[in-house]
Amino acid sequence: MDLKRILVVDDEEDLTWSIAKSLEKYDKLFEVFCVNNGDSALAVLASQRVDLVISDLRMPGRDGLSLLIDIQRNHPATRVIIMTAQSSEDLRHELARRGSSYYIEKPFDIRYLRKLIYEALELSETGLENMRVNSRIRDMVEYNCQNSHTSAMRVVNGGNSGVIHFNRGEIVHAECGELVGENAFFNILDWEKGNFASDPQGVSSRRTIRTGWRTLLDPKLIE
Repeated sequence: MDLKRILVVDDEEDLTWSIAKSLEKYDKLFEVFCVNNGDSALAVLASQRVDLVISDLRMPGRDGLSLLIDIQRNHPATRVIIMTAQSSEDLRHELARRGSSYYIEKPFDIRYLRKLIYEALELSETGLENMRVNSRIRDMVEYNCQNSHTSAMRVVNGGNSGVIHFNRGEIVHAECGELVGENAFFNILDWEKGNFASDPQGVSSRRTIRTGWRTLLDPKLIE
């Protein structure tokens, strides 16, 4: 699958940086660019393919609505998500009339933004999970915990394989060959990188790990 090119537009540089880093860290199929005003966004759109624009509504100069209108007129294949701190029913109708069914209210959870991205680009979130390859195991574990996932994460590294089970973001069980529990978890973690498949239905009935995930990832926290 080709990389999906996403352009984030907001005059708050810290916000654009945070969104870009979050998306690129956990979604290896996304290539994210950032600009801080509508005119710069149009320059990017004129020079390269952009699959999705995530734009703030209120910005100095060309605002998000003007940018949306221009994108619909000159780049109809590009999807648009509008970010706003002042949502209203009238605004939602206006955005829909201008061609954007997707908007998100500030402040927002990055998980909800990712969900909108998948919908706007007509991607399968499960498919994206299953295509993650050669990623750092520690990063993937932290991602599942921070986002309160309940799932099984199957990991393959060469001839090694194992599974880590999460329940509402806590690591509750792990298996690796004949190893179970924390021994299995730390053995998997020692592989450093691996290929991943996430099974949202993989709820474990076993609880062999009771140590908090932060302590598991950073044993120095144990006092």
